[in-house]
Amino acid sequence: MKQCYHCTISWTIVCVVLWGIITDRSSAQTGSTTSIAVMNFENNSVVDREKLDPLKKGLADMLITEMSEINGLKVIERRQIQSVADELNITDLDVVDKSTSQKLGRLLGAKVLLFGGFSNLFGDKLRIDTRVVSTETGITLKAEEETGALAEFSSLMNALVRDVARDLEIRLSTADEMRLNIAANRKFDGYVTYAQGVNMEDSASALSKIGNQSDALAMYENARAIYQKAFTELSGYQPAKQRADEMGQIILQMKKESK
Repeated sequence: MKQCYHCTISWTIVCVVLWGIITDRSSAQTGSTTSIAVMNFENNSVVDREKLDPLKKGLADMLITEMSEINGLKVIERRQIQSVADELNITDLDVVDKSTSQKLGRLLGAKVLLFGGFSNLFGDKLRIDTRVVSTETGITLKAEEETGALAEFSSLMNALVRDVARDLEIRLSTADEMRLNIAANRKFDGYVTYAQGVNMEDSASALSKIGNQSDALAMYENARAIYQKAFTELSGYQPAKQRADEMGQIILQMKKESK
């Protein structure tokens, strides 16, 4: 009986394709996701310390935004972190002791916590340090440091995201690599403006929680204006636009409820 050569080749190709599909699905099913919570950063600056204080929350917020794009990472929202911190009466998320960080991590469902600090050095240089801490043991698993010019702030953030992914053994996709290779030419002061918006939003939220809706509304309006300013200063920084839109929705809802 003669064997059809072309049929044999075709069947082989089908088998290879099917095996690839099965393997990809199996890998996706067994792939693990690492949950991480980013704490506020410490301000260790020796230059313009007061001016850069908003970056304690702002830098954490921006890193959360960037890391949330990576498959394999489950990044806890900053508002959720703040909510749990309020329950535990934690006033400074940039300075949390070992036992408290473990408890915080467990309540958030985070496998690791990311702590960090930044220093505005002489000569318009910025140094950012990070450490990844296990919520199970409280032990620092990895520590990283990035230093560069203030004008390279976007590149420094992208480098930190790569550092965290590498430390957690997360393989970046081609899309991730392409996105993180884009170094936006934006003014550092624009990022500081965005951070001011984050702080204003937090103040508004705190006032709203204690029932001071009038002052909260005013602060939400200020936060929206600051985010809009940051959007302009950062040449179309989308997170600033998204936050400005969110503030607008909150403002509309508050005005509706006050009638």
